[in-house]
Amino acid sequence: MLRLQSVAEGIARAGSIAGGALLLIASILVCIDITLRYTLSITLGGADELSGYALAIGSAWGFSSALLSRSHIRIDTVYVRVRPRVRALLDLLSLAVLAFFFGLVSWYAWGVVKQSWDSNSHSLSEIEAPLVVPQALWFAGLVFFVALTLFLLLRGLIALFTGDLSTLFRLIGSKSAVDEAQEEVVNVERAFEQERKE
Repeated sequence: MLRLQSVAEGIARAGSIAGGALLLIASILVCIDITLRYTLSITLGGADELSGYALAIGSAWGFSSALLSRSHIRIDTVYVRVRPRVRALLDLLSLAVLAFFFGLVSWYAWGVVKQSWDSNSHSLSEIEAPLVVPQALWFAGLVFFVALTLFLLLRGLIALFTGDLSTLFRLIGSKSAVDEAQEEVVNVERAFEQERKE
């Protein structure tokens, strides 16, 4: 299980880095396009379309990284006031609902990809991109996210049944303010250590 989780973390990290790079490239293209449009009255064509693809793909792959680092937003007004076992059940319930919702999204995303493949659809812009390529990358990110969510749900259930609530909270629990502060301290220490080495 730990090896599988470390592989999943590696894939999620690579996916989020690639998604971030796509967003950076798209924003540079949009800036160039705007500059050219206002200074020389010419346009690159398709920059807005490519930025849309980058946003969809980057978001789909970024979901997994956010889930693993527990960076997603949760309203924990009640959560922090209940007993640990109830918190564990709430964590598992929220993960199950997340898996169900994104399972539905992935199901309909597959329909979009299949339709684009069957009809050989291309974009209507100047670049006439085959739509199946960005849609397949988007779909792959969603499927990976659903698989990761189910994997964490399984690990959470095992931790609950074995009474290992600390592992469950570390995997899928909502971060407390103390946890976030400790992470920031560790990150600052790493940054100082790296500066000393250089």
